[in-house]
Amino acid sequence: MKDEIVSNKGTDHQDMQKVAIVTGSSSGIGYATSLMLARNGFYTYASVRDINKSASLESVANTEKLPLKPIQLEVTDDSSVKNALEKIVSEKGRVDVLVNNAGYGLFGAFEDLSIDEMKAQFETNFFGVIRVTQHVIPIMRTQHNGGSACIIKENNSSLINQPPCLIQS
Repeated sequence: MKDEIVSNKGTDHQDMQKVAIVTGSSSGIGYATSLMLARNGFYTYASVRDINKSASLESVANTEKLPLKPIQLEVTDDSSVKNALEKIVSEKGRVDVLVNNAGYGLFGAFEDLSIDEMKAQFETNFFGVIRVTQHVIPIMRTQHNGGSACIIKENNSSLINQPPCLIQS
């Protein structure tokens, strides 16, 4: 069982700003989703594997005065996930929405892709979702507000190769 990260903030969450976490926010759907949530009033933690790749997101957030904060979170690393969530809970005391977006595709002929490449992809696209979700659900449960949501985005192009072989995580 995971060490639970529990809010030490007050229990009255009705008037608090909703907090969202979006994994894989440095580009693409995660980038757009982070901005959309912040523009709609969610305090959004836009997680990125490499915090140095968050300058564009941070610039938009600053220009528009959005409630958005980039945070380093590597979905393949338990301590990175735990550290990010501890920071979020210490700052905001809650998590209302989790968007599991981090993932990537492997492109090439099936026979040319190595087992190590496929394992690395599954570690991010499949086990990364599980890892982050397992850390967030206990936080959501302690809120007892019934308004929390986990969104698990399936990476539809996780492995594209020459037909007839296709592996998807």
